[in-house]
Amino acid sequence: MNNRMRWNITLRIWMATIFLGIIMPNPGSGMIALALLSTVFIWVNEVLRKLGISISTSSNKPHSTDTSDKAYKLAVLLEMMDEDEREDFKHQLKNDLISGGDSESLSLDALITEKRKRR
Repeated sequence: MNNRMRWNITLRIWMATIFLGIIMPNPGSGMIALALLSTVFIWVNEVLRKLGISISTSSNKPHSTDTSDKAYKLAVLLEMMDEDEREDFKHQLKNDLISGGDSESLSLDALITEKRKRR
C-alpha cells in the first residue's frame, strides 16, 4: 500500500466518521475511537514494515500457495514418471532421509531437469 492509498483511506475513514457524527443524534465516542484505531493501524503498520518488524500472527510457516505449488509440481512430476523412475525416486528419497538430509538437496527443479534430460 503506497502513501497515496493510505491518505485516501484515512480521509475516507474520517469523512465517514464526521458524516455519521452529524447524522446520528447521539454519536458515541466509539466511532471516534474506531476511526482513530483504524488510522493508527494503517500508518503504524507501514512504519513497522519499513523497520522490518512484522505484526502478522503467522510464525515462519510457508504460505499455503507455496506449499500447494510444490505439491502440484510433485504430482505432475510423479505422473510423468514411469514405474522404474518412481522406484528410483523412492529409493533416492529413502536414502536421503536415512542419511540425515533435510530433503532440500532433493529439489523438485533438479528432478524435473533430470527428467527432461532423459527424453
